[in-house]
Amino acid sequence: MYIHDPAANEDYGSLLRAVEQVLAQTWGHAVRLGQGTRLTVPGRRNLILRCPVLAGRGPASLIVKQVASAAASLYQADAWDVQRFFRDWAGAHFLSTLQASMPHSPRCYGGDREVGFILLEDLGAHTSLVEPLLHEDEAAAVQALLGYAARLGALHMDTIGQEAAFTRLWQTLTPQAVSVTADVKRFAAQIHLLQQHMERLGARVEPAFGEEVATTLIALHTPGPFWAYIHGDPCPDNVVYTGAEVRLIDFEQGRFGHALCDATYGRMLFPTCWCANRLPETIVAQMETVYRAALVPGCPAAADDRLFADALVDACGYWMLRTLVQHLPQALDEDGHWGIAPIRSRLVSRLEAFITTAEAYHRRPAMRGTAHRVLEVLRQRWPETPPLALYPAFRQGVDRQPVTA
Repeated sequence: MYIHDPAANEDYGSLLRAVEQVLAQTWGHAVRLGQGTRLTVPGRRNLILRCPVLAGRGPASLIVKQVASAAASLYQADAWDVQRFFRDWAGAHFLSTLQASMPHSPRCYGGDREVGFILLEDLGAHTSLVEPLLHEDEAAAVQALLGYAARLGALHMDTIGQEAAFTRLWQTLTPQAVSVTADVKRFAAQIHLLQQHMERLGARVEPAFGEEVATTLIALHTPGPFWAYIHGDPCPDNVVYTGAEVRLIDFEQGRFGHALCDATYGRMLFPTCWCANRLPETIVAQMETVYRAALVPGCPAAADDRLFADALVDACGYWMLRTLVQHLPQALDEDGHWGIAPIRSRLVSRLEAFITTAEAYHRRPAMRGTAHRVLEVLRQRWPETPPLALYPAFRQGVDRQPVTA
């Protein structure tokens, strides 16, 4: 979400001149921009400016998104900043090339490798999915969530079979390879350490646990019928919501991968989000029905209940494991707080969500049994830890005062 900071009065002259040069090359004529209005507070990892177009044909305004770094150029910045910049640029550009009836994201007007910025369509005044979930009523939240599910389904449907086009585009932006192999190997090693940690806790690991985990990772990282461009971080604050349409922003985790890794975000309580709370099961079911309906025209496998259940359980297992790897060691010593939810509640709730899903579809018995035992140990250690609360929009008689991180 973009937040206007009225106190910010920096001089963006050199940045705006670089932006004007990119626009002149892209649009084929000179462009002059006015001083930008900062939309992000200082200290954020990106600088976001809304800039009026004062001269030259084009939109009335546009958004400049620059990596915030003390480095002289992007190539001297931290490796993670470089990677997320190119992922964001590639995703925004790629989605701009799709001939979709409804755009999935803001149009991308180009970018600059050295200065580290991309140029995006200005969608004007809008909110994000955060607002209806935290500050509005159930009807508004359901409408927003179903629109979000439909957008994810349409995004995946439109990009199935398009990986070669994405790779060609990526190669025009950066020599870095398009590969997740290193990430998968690193995650597998982390899971091996996690398994040892669980055994030391006294949570017996099923003999077939490692085999099932390996099978899950292979299924989720090998191209197949559900292989599409995924956002990778489709959190509520990465969803532009106007009430009439939904678009996605911030593709810093975007890549080609298994579509259900995005589609299970609601079921798995938005696993990478500061604003993680719980949705009612009936709403999750509605979201997945809407998602599948949007996906099926480009992915007939999504209409097959067996194949969809396999994918659903594997994606839930992945997010459960990611949460354990990321948070369990620290949470055993003390409970932290991220955004609106405690870390221990996140761990308990994602274990519960995976177990419920795997039991419902009779999948992954070794992962399910191991998760059961870990959950039992954690409940014994943390008897006062509740599961994640329902989002305020779904709480009866909730006091909808502002909720802050």
